Amino acid sequence: MVSGGRITLPMPVDPSLLAGFLIACLVLVVTPGPDMAFVLGQTLSGGARRGWAATAGVYAGVGVHIVLAALGVAALVAANPALFTALRIAGALYLLWLGAQAIRAAWRGPAADSAAEPAAISLSAAFRQGFVTNLLNPKVGLFFLAFVPLFVDPGRSPAWVQMLILGPLLPAIALPFYALLIPAAARIAGRLRASSAGRWLDGAAGTLFVGLGVRMLLGAPR
Repeated sequence: MVSGGRITLPMPVDPSLLAGFLIACLVLVVTPGPDMAFVLGQTLSGGARRGWAATAGVYAGVGVHIVLAALGVAALVAANPALFTALRIAGALYLLWLGAQAIRAAWRGPAADSAAEPAAISLSAAFRQGFVTNLLNPKVGLFFLAFVPLFVDPGRSPAWVQMLILGPLLPAIALPFYALLIPAAARIAGRLRASSAGRWLDGAAGTLFVGLGVRMLLGAPR
């Protein structure tokens, strides 16, 4: 496009739709969901660094879902009820297993945890767990498949391009909320671990994971 002797390129997304998308993302972010609950549980269990590692894992899983939705793979999963159910059950069982592990750690108490894994391994485990739990939740892919296209203007650019632009904005907007949630939860966890109530933090995190697993297993909406 030529304007005033200058060549200007059209925006790949519609500005008005972009504004509406950002507002919708803000509303979604302030509404607590499974990812936020998982990060909170990891923070209570292992502190701020573990919470951020879990967040990075969740974001990595979200990134995969965004790409799969843009490429149409999520639509294929949605069209195959057996595959969708298998992924949902696998994700739920994984969360239930994580919850059982945390509850067992709380039951054994700190003495039984003297041979705990090194911090680096713990952080990598938190990242892996966040990634796997998010990736095995097919509802995340369906969310991006159903939600993001509402703000796509086919006349601007290819739909997959706009989905790849819009999709990452949701986790980007959520980042400041995690920046508030994780340090606050870590401070509370630190104070509790300094008291006799510290051993129950793993139990609280485990109960949270079990609840998320049951929620996913029952097919509750995201």
